[in-house]
Amino acid sequence: MTVILDYHNRVRSQVFPPAANMEYMVWDERLAKSAESWAAQCIWDHGPSHDLRHIGQNLSIISGRYRSITDLVRSWYDERHHFSYPSRCSGFVCTHYTQMVWATSNKIGCAIRRCSNMYVFGSMWKQATLLVCNYSIKGNWVGEAPYKTGKPCSACPSSYGGSCNKNQCDSRSKSRRNASFRG
Repeated sequence: MTVILDYHNRVRSQVFPPAANMEYMVWDERLAKSAESWAAQCIWDHGPSHDLRHIGQNLSIISGRYRSITDLVRSWYDERHHFSYPSRCSGFVCTHYTQMVWATSNKIGCAIRRCSNMYVFGSMWKQATLLVCNYSIKGNWVGEAPYKTGKPCSACPSSYGGSCNKNQCDSRSKSRRNASFRG
């Protein structure tokens, strides 16, 4: 799951226009356990509904074999091509991407599950790989931008103590203080 976390933080560090308040995302075991419980159901839908009041959730599915875990999250990132800051989507959906880059969603927990005979998009898939990622705090509030634009880390919450790592508010280590991202 480190791959998914690193992928999210890389995407978050490179948003355009640049984010002033992007928080560094960390792994959350409670969110992962909740994702695991939902993925085990092998249902192609968001849920459970009582959790969705408090968390954000992205789903991805692929049939047959897949090469890497990033194959399952790349489609979320690709939605950026249809997203215009602050909140316009010219494609079918942009909400997976905006959840990935929602500045205050600083915790993630995911689970992957191989499912047999799963009903997806109106047909039965014999073999499917389902990825469920849960986010806290929940993002995608209607009419709100996913982040504030500006110089990276210029609008971090005070709890970060001014620490910036790879264009993200990050208080994990003082030794990383003011490390800049040149990627």
